Amino acid sequence: LGARTDVGDVAAAGLEAAEHPLLGAAVTLADSDGVVLTGLLSPATQRWLADHRVGETIVLPGAAFVELALRAGDQVGCGVLAELTVETPLPLPARGGVRVQVAVSAPDGTGRRPISVYSRPDDEAPWTLHASGALAATGARPPGDADLAAWPPPGAEPLDVSAAYPALADAGLGYGPAFQGLKAAWQSGGDLYAEVELPSDERDQVGRLGLHPALLDAAFHAAAFAGVFGDEAALPYAWTDVALHAVGAASLRVRIRAGEADGVSLLAADPAGQPVLTARSVTAAPARLDRRADPAGPAPHDSLYRLYWQPVPDTSSAEDLTVVEWDALAEDSAPDVVVLRVGGEDARMLTGRVLEVLQSWLAGDRFVGSRLVVLTCGAVSVGGADVMDLGGAAVWGLVRSAQSEHPGAGVIVADAELGDVPLVVACGEPQVVVRDGAAYVGRLVRVPGGSVGAGGSVFDG
Repeated sequence: LGARTDVGDVAAAGLEAAEHPLLGAAVTLADSDGVVLTGLLSPATQRWLADHRVGETIVLPGAAFVELALRAGDQVGCGVLAELTVETPLPLPARGGVRVQVAVSAPDGTGRRPISVYSRPDDEAPWTLHASGALAATGARPPGDADLAAWPPPGAEPLDVSAAYPALADAGLGYGPAFQGLKAAWQSGGDLYAEVELPSDERDQVGRLGLHPALLDAAFHAAAFAGVFGDEAALPYAWTDVALHAVGAASLRVRIRAGEADGVSLLAADPAGQPVLTARSVTAAPARLDRRADPAGPAPHDSLYRLYWQPVPDTSSAEDLTVVEWDALAEDSAPDVVVLRVGGEDARMLTGRVLEVLQSWLAGDRFVGSRLVVLTCGAVSVGGADVMDLGGAAVWGLVRSAQSEHPGAGVIVADAELGDVPLVVACGEPQVVVRDGAAYVGRLVRVPGGSVGAGGSVFDG
């Protein structure tokens, strides 16, 4: 028998009905402008959830986190998911359910709202943070070539996708009927095109969802099968500038294009070629797992983190800055930005030189209101690139220590070119990497359980 999916009168409990298949209620916090949306995720009531497995474990797809975040954004008038990173996978039990909370904080100084997704299996268990990011009111628009009316794309070579799902299953990704939406694919240069659709028995829910997670997840199956994310089976886990332009889609035309670092851009359109959802960057990680892992899923490490370089949304305008290099700095002058270019030297000599500059910068009040950009080139790895300047990498560690000891001193460390300095400063971050005109900032994300020592990890890298 199918389980009931209706809920009681949440208004009687002082809550607002969320009117969403995955979320039951919403409440505005009295002491802030924050909002919390709550729900129960269960394969018994949302049967399609059981069709997304990693090994033997039911795992909430990254596309479902996107759907939860977009629904929360709709609640607070923010139509753009500026960034979202799945830090810890969310395993689901075959029986019962998992309680979930989507917390949206008050707007920060830029108007963006931090968002976090938590879960716990019962009242006794602690809450686990699974995903975090930020919502924005505006900012993401469809690309200029967002028209997919011509279909299949002229000149694109068809791909045989008949073996896609058996191949993915062999790699450990078990997609049941609800997620087997890939129908056709084509390739043209660096672009991958796909046609995906929901099975008929899942289409009754599309009117209550922004975009059905099984349909959005299927948009990446051709990329995983074609090796766009590498030689290993991979799952999307980091999203930037996601915007939903239309709701109620049951089928999609998809274009996936190589983008920033290891990510891809996504354009999903309806059968007429009009945009449904766009994402400026989506990053995937290999799904390495122990198929003998506990079906309850891996527990997260409470205190183990790794560094992830998050793309920064486009900076519309940079400040009009006075930029002077340290070696050309006039006595007693204090320009807006002072640049110290370093690199190509022995690490000991280089860090000694930078230390002297930092001590001079921090002494007295001459540089109050100014910013010091310590500029390296090839000292940081983004997207798997080799570190070419080991001395510069040592400088990054030294500057991080100075930033920790003297917060607010206006010290920035950047791996970029001299011409990128206005972009670096505009990011408003203490550590910035620029690659091909795109800025990245460091974020700490939790390491999934099992990725160190005995198996069970879903995301790695």
